[in-house]
Parts: sequence; structure tokens; C-alpha cells
Amino acid sequence: MSTAALAGNGAGASNDAKNGKTIETLQKQELVKEKIQARNQTEYGTLEREQLREKAQERTQLKEQLKVQKSNYQSSKKNFLAIRKQLRSGDYGDKELGITREYLNSSIDYMIAHLERVQYNLEQSNGDGTEAKIAAIEDRIIQLQEEKNSIGKAEDLEDFANATESVRGVWNNVKNRTAVDTGQTACESLDKFVNKSEAISLKLENEIESLNKTGVDTPELEAKLANYNALIDSARENNEAAQKIYNKEDVTQEELQNADNDLQSALNEIKEANKILKEIFGELKQYRSEETNRIRARNSVGTEFTDTETSSEGETNRSSGNESENSSEDELEN
Repeated sequence: MSTAALAGNGAGASNDAKNGKTIETLQKQELVKEKIQARNQTEYGTLEREQLREKAQERTQLKEQLKVQKSNYQSSKKNFLAIRKQLRSGDYGDKELGITREYLNSSIDYMIAHLERVQYNLEQSNGDGTEAKIAAIEDRIIQLQEEKNSIGKAEDLEDFANATESVRGVWNNVKNRTAVDTGQTACESLDKFVNKSEAISLKLENEIESLNKTGVDTPELEAKLANYNALIDSARENNEAAQKIYNKEDVTQEELQNADNDLQSALNEIKEANKILKEIFGELKQYRSEETNRIRARNSVGTEFTDTETSSEGETNRSSGNESENSSEDELEN
């Protein structure tokens, strides 16, 4: 063997080893990459679950806080009502003034807890103009906290009376405004849901039509879809009526109550529509399953027929071959 051949042979072995190491390296890198992706997915899923858990805890805390402040308010109000006659008659002292102070402070704490919950709901909604609404609520909370400072400095019944009037004015404005903000946000969310429902209805209509063409009896499904569409249309009308009121400049308490009723009707109709939608999906799933089973059965029969046909052809060919062989043997013998 020549020197050149030996040199070539050595280079080939070296290249093989190098290529082997390269492939092994690439495999290790790919394995590491897969592990990193799996870990990232796990970490992302864990992070997402943790965020959902934190949100749930925050919601629960706000709900509990509101419940506690409401209980404190009701208790202090009961105490205040028990001394109100004394205050009106002028027969009061530091104890009665202390009860009055506690009542006013607890009412403000209850208002603030309510606003903080509204604020949180707005933050989670991602609706139009959310930032401005949240900022407005922040301003109202600051106003109420300032009123608490005034109550803390009150020395006589006249100071408390002035503070009470001021708090009442702030709260009336807050109550209307937060009702409007909350209603507008709810209407926006419901409006998006209704728009999505239209696309769902169209897909269901097409699927039912396809089933009908295959010979499936679909009148019951069609009736349910028609009922679903009617509920969605009614929900849209009620939602639009509520939105019209919430968007007014100077809305009255009576109008707000009407808007709340319209919005509640829309929500109830959406709830009922979702029940019907679930029934439709359930029936369509059953039809799909039955159709899949029919296709499998048809394919299975087709395969068996093909196998049988092929087997028969083989037997025929073998028989023909035997006859030819026998005929040839007869001719030779003759």
C-alpha cells in the first residue's frame, strides 16, 4: 500500500471520528435545548398558575375586606342611632362624640373598600378608558381620606355635622360615577362576547347544514340554534339599552336602576344561551363520533373485500397454472 493511500486512510479515520463527535455534540446540544424548552414551559406554566393564584387571593382579600368594613359600619351605625336623640337634644359628651366619630370613620372605610374593589375589577377588565376611570377612583379615595382627617380634627357637633355633609356629597358623586364606570365596563365585555357568539353561530349553522346533507335529521338542532340566536339578539338589545343610559352625561338614580336591570337581563340571557350552546356541542360531538365509527367500519369492510379479492385472484392464477402444467405433461406423454 502506498504512502498516499496510508495517508488517505488515516485522514478518513480522523474525519469519521470527527464527524462522530460532531453528531454526538449536536445530539447533546439538541437534548439540552429540549430540556431547556421543557423547563421553560414548566416554569411558564408554574408562573401562570402562580399569577392566577395571586389574583384569586387578591380578589378574596378585597371581598373579605369589604365584608369586614361593612360589618364595622353596621355595628357603628347601630351605636350611633342609639345616641342620635341625645345629640339632637344637646345632651351629649365626649363618649357620644366618640361614637359619632367612629360611625363616620367606619362609613368612610366602607366606601373606600368598595372603591378599591371596583378599582381592582377595572384593572382586570382591560376595557376602553380604563386608566382614566382608575385614576378618577384614586382621586375619590384621596378625597374620602381627607374627609377622615377632618373628622379626626372635629371637636364639637357642628364640626361633625359639616364633615357628615361633606362626606355625603362625596359619596353621592362616587356612588353614581362608580355605578356608571362599572356598568360601562360590563357592557363592553358583554358586547365583545356577543360579537364572538355571531361567529360561533355561523360555524354551527354550517356544520348542521353539512350534517343535513349527509341525511342526518337536524330539525331539533336547528331549533336549538334558533333559540340560541334569539337569546343572543335579545341580550344585544338589552346591552345596548344599558349602554345608552350609562353613556349619558347627567344620569339619575332611577335611570341607573333601569340600566342595571337591562344589563342583568342581558347577562341572564347570555347564561341561558350558553346552556343551549353546551347542548348543541354535545349533540354535534355525538354525531361526529358516530360518523367516525361509520367511516372506520366502511374502511374495514373495504379492506376485507380487497384482501378477499386478492386472495381469490391468487387461487385462480394458481389453478390456471396447474391446468397448464397438466396439459403440458399430457402432451409430452402423447
